[in-house]
Amino acid sequence: MRWQTRETEKDGSELPTEESSGSGRLYSWWRRLIGHKGSSGSFSRWHGSLDEPNQRVIRADCERTRADMEYFRQPLVRDKMEAMLTCWCRTQKERYKQGLNEVLALFLYLQAPEHPHAAACTDDEVFDLFTAFVKDYSPFFSSEEFVPLQCAFIFFRRLLLYHRPDLHNLFVEKGVTPDMFCMPWFLTLFASKTPMRLAMQLWDRHLERGEPHFFLFLAAAVVTSAEKEILQAERSALPEILTSLGMYSREDMEGMWSSAENLLMQTPATFVRRVRRIVLQPEVKGPEEGHKQLERLEKEGVFFILAEEVVGHCYPARPGEALKPWQPSASCPWRLLLLDLRPAADFEATRLPAAVHFDVAQLFPQSAWSGRKLLWGKESEPQPSQVLAALKATLGENWVCDSQAHLCLLGRSEESLLLRALYIVLTKDLSLRHVSVANGGFEAVMKCAQKHNYDIIESQPENGMLDRHPLPSSASVAAEGAAAAAAAAAEGAAQKLSSVLSSLKRVTAGAGVRLPGSQSPGSDEPRSSPGLGPPTLLARPGNWPADFDMSQLPRRNYQELMASQHWSCVALLVRRPSCPELQGSWQGCSCILSLLMGKVVCAAVLQEEAVVLAEFSVLQVAKVTTKKNLPQTAYCHIQDNAKQAEPALVLYFSHGAEQVSSFASALKDARQSKAARLRGYEQSRPLAPPAAAKEAVAVALAAEGCNERDAAEEPSERQEQEAEAVPAQVAEEPTEQQEQAVAEAVPCHSAEEPTEQQEQAVAEAVPAQTAEEPTEQQEQAMAEAVPAQTAEEQENGLATEDVQEPSEQQEHAAVAEAGPAQAVEEPSTK
Repeated sequence: MRWQTRETEKDGSELPTEESSGSGRLYSWWRRLIGHKGSSGSFSRWHGSLDEPNQRVIRADCERTRADMEYFRQPLVRDKMEAMLTCWCRTQKERYKQGLNEVLALFLYLQAPEHPHAAACTDDEVFDLFTAFVKDYSPFFSSEEFVPLQCAFIFFRRLLLYHRPDLHNLFVEKGVTPDMFCMPWFLTLFASKTPMRLAMQLWDRHLERGEPHFFLFLAAAVVTSAEKEILQAERSALPEILTSLGMYSREDMEGMWSSAENLLMQTPATFVRRVRRIVLQPEVKGPEEGHKQLERLEKEGVFFILAEEVVGHCYPARPGEALKPWQPSASCPWRLLLLDLRPAADFEATRLPAAVHFDVAQLFPQSAWSGRKLLWGKESEPQPSQVLAALKATLGENWVCDSQAHLCLLGRSEESLLLRALYIVLTKDLSLRHVSVANGGFEAVMKCAQKHNYDIIESQPENGMLDRHPLPSSASVAAEGAAAAAAAAAEGAAQKLSSVLSSLKRVTAGAGVRLPGSQSPGSDEPRSSPGLGPPTLLARPGNWPADFDMSQLPRRNYQELMASQHWSCVALLVRRPSCPELQGSWQGCSCILSLLMGKVVCAAVLQEEAVVLAEFSVLQVAKVTTKKNLPQTAYCHIQDNAKQAEPALVLYFSHGAEQVSSFASALKDARQSKAARLRGYEQSRPLAPPAAAKEAVAVALAAEGCNERDAAEEPSERQEQEAEAVPAQVAEEPTEQQEQAVAEAVPCHSAEEPTEQQEQAVAEAVPAQTAEEPTEQQEQAMAEAVPAQTAEEQENGLATEDVQEPSEQQEHAAVAEAGPAQAVEEPSTK
């Protein structure tokens, strides 16, 4: 078929037309990308010069574009490509970026002599098609720092984690990121390195489908097509394998396209909606907002499903009601299994009809699942095998093999740490497919169900029993159910607080604690987190008795503490052996928390004096935690604490939760610095003989009927013979052995100048420069010059040189007990 005529618009511009006998590629692409508009004539009217800042890069890219094809090696074609790329940069006010040349090449090929009806395609039509395609299908070139492209990489990782967590986890383990192999696929829509005719057919399908987001599913299909080779490859071979993937035949394209369509049908609609909004049609303006959105997307770390889609899968469409965009069609191949992770009481009070209860807090009551935020140290976590067994008990043994079952985790929004922890166990440790988290938690899903008047199952207590009654939904009934769930959630959260927060009952009774917003007049204290106001100030820590004598505590230089890294705190609890076991309360004394010379110093400021409440080495810190309810409060655990489960310090940071993160980060740096310094000192010390060698010597001596001390004092017969065999030394310079004997005669641990007696002993200890044996007086002088060992040292077999200062021993013991410095997790913000 050929292009015969051109339709004329009202403004005089022409449209490509076709004969009724068939449809041409130019006509099809024009209708898909531009519609019924005529040609803009932008390129023919442009008469600019080729003087872009990176014009040399544009020219170099044009010369190597499709260099294996004779058509693109023609100088006129290369000049036209350079002019069109430069014109695009000027008209779109964008800098040229590599990859644009590969996209333009497919549209220029519409004018190639071997292409059917090439004479019918004008330069303006090529330019207009190229401009529209970049805008709708490849918007990555409009960002100076490729922020949409980086967002696309994140969405690709999430898509791979949802469908193929084994491949995703392998890439994370091997350090392989999507930018290593996906960039040419995303920028050029697989045009790069794909044979020209096959690339044209691929774009025919893309434009006919009209879904720009489909490139992500096609990329996932390309990766999964080589799963066997990827899973068996070594780390060094992975980048080469991944960069060589692509479509090189019609069979490859057919298989990967079919696989991509299946992935799309198995993916929640939330994913596609977010890709369109964030990647293809970004709403943010400016690089700063783009980077903030990129950071938020990176921090999510989970595959989200919007509350509307969760509700849509729980409630089928009503008879005669039009299908909403977030409701699945009748032909949807997969079903959603909604796991409600709330406590049993909350689940019985209000729940969705399709929800299945999975009480994680009851099955795994570890502290890491109770909502506490860990800043230092590690907490015990549930074993993946336990989680899998509990899921099988809840959903049935055949659930694991059901490829059409998709798990969605639903919990209270305040339990985001629990949801994230369970999600990591399911996807990272167990590599389970099709796992997601309901965005906004139970509250958002319930709000959506109320909005559309869907039925909600509620239970009300009658005669001390919980009888479940499905009630017809209405706005008022649903509101009451949500209020009951919120009250139960608040009660459950209050029961999980530590002993420091046990004063909540006294707060409600008016025990002198200021509630949120009840700051005293003229006070500069910031408001605390929801639940409690700033602590009541005392002259002592909150767990100390009122009659405690503060004068017995040691003092510190106030200016010295202020000159070091410090934070303003309120000491709610400070454990001391002399203080009785009192529960902490929401009151305490103002203090300064300082990191001073490798030590943590907590000192109260009383009349410009720094009274030390607690002081210990940074290496003794086992962990630092905080609570979601009280992000301004830090709980410090130390290793020598008799009660490891109880904190040694509970501090309220007066200037906000950010100070807790600052203290934890500074503590981590101080801990690592001191541990590194001690390790360097340990490496510089002379190595002691191995314990096995000492034991072997002791056994050999015991067999000869003597001990180590006797062996050191009396030379054996063999040693005497070897000594007699040594030729006499020339009486000139002292030998190396003699110099060593002089050095050993001086006590190594003494830092003072040698006394006159010691100098005389040293002089006498030097043997005469003759071949004679040392005299008896000289041997006695050498024995007196060596400090006598104590009975305890002799018993333990310790040499004088091995004795260390007590402070060094303590620090080395702390390093050995603490192990490598633990990583500090910054408190997440929501």
